[in-house]
Amino acid sequence: MTTWGLLTSCWWLDPLALAACLAASMAYAMPPAGRLRVRRVPLAVALLVLVLALMSPIGRLADGYLFSAHMLQHLLLVLIVPPLALLGAGPLLRARNAGRVGRVLGRPLVAWGLGVGAMWLWHERTLCDAASHSALVHRAQELSLLAMGTAFWWPILAPREEARLEPLPGALYLFTACVACSLLGILVTFSPIQVCSVYAHPVDRLGVMTLLREGWGLTAEKDQQVGGLLMWVPACLVYAIGILGVLGRLFREDEAHGESSSQEVRS
Repeated sequence: MTTWGLLTSCWWLDPLALAACLAASMAYAMPPAGRLRVRRVPLAVALLVLVLALMSPIGRLADGYLFSAHMLQHLLLVLIVPPLALLGAGPLLRARNAGRVGRVLGRPLVAWGLGVGAMWLWHERTLCDAASHSALVHRAQELSLLAMGTAFWWPILAPREEARLEPLPGALYLFTACVACSLLGILVTFSPIQVCSVYAHPVDRLGVMTLLREGWGLTAEKDQQVGGLLMWVPACLVYAIGILGVLGRLFREDEAHGESSSQEVRS
C-alpha cells in the first residue's frame, strides 16, 4: 500500500463521531440567541477534529498499529476537542443552566487530576494493551478521554465566567499540567521498554506494516519516541496557548478597571 492509498482508504464510520455530528446538527438547528451564532465556529472545528481523531487514518493506525497515532488521537480527544466544544457550546449551556454540572466539575484539584490522569492512566501498560485488544475497552477509553478532558478544561472555560479560575491561578493550573504531561512524554520518549507492547508486533489486518516500517521508517522504537515527543512538545504548546489566553483575560480586566476608574474621576 502507498501513502496515498493509506490516506484515502482508511476512513470509516464511527458511531461516537456520528452521534457527535447529530448533536452538533441539533445545536445548529436551534434558534440563535445572543452570541450563540458566533460560537458555532469553534463547535464546528471541535466536531471536525473529533471526526479526524476517530474516523480518519489517525483512528485506524491508533488501533494497534502506531503508538504515535495512538498518542496523537489521545491529545486530540483531551486537549483539542473539549476546549473547542466548551467554547462553542458555552452560550447553550448558559441558557440551559449549567449549575449542576459546574458543582461537579468546578473543583480545580479534581478537574486537574482527571485531565492529567487521563494520559497517565491509559498509558499504564496493561490498560494500554487492553484498549487495543478489546473494542469495548477501546470505546471506554475514548469516552473517558473526552469526559476527563472536558472536566480538565471546565475551570478555565466554564460557560459562566464567575465559575472560571482567576487568571493567575488559571495560568498555574495549566503550567503544572504542562509539567506533568512533559514528565510523561520524557518517560515515554526515553523508555527502553514498550509502553504498549501491542505496538511492537501489530497484527497487520490492513496490510500497511511494510509501508509504516520500511516506507516511513517507523520502527517500534522510533514510533514510541515520536509518541513521547508528541506528548512532550505539542501538548505543552496547547497549554501555553491556554496560559496566554487566561493572562490576556487578566490584562483585559485591568484595562476595564482602569477605564472605569477614569470615568469615576471625570464624573
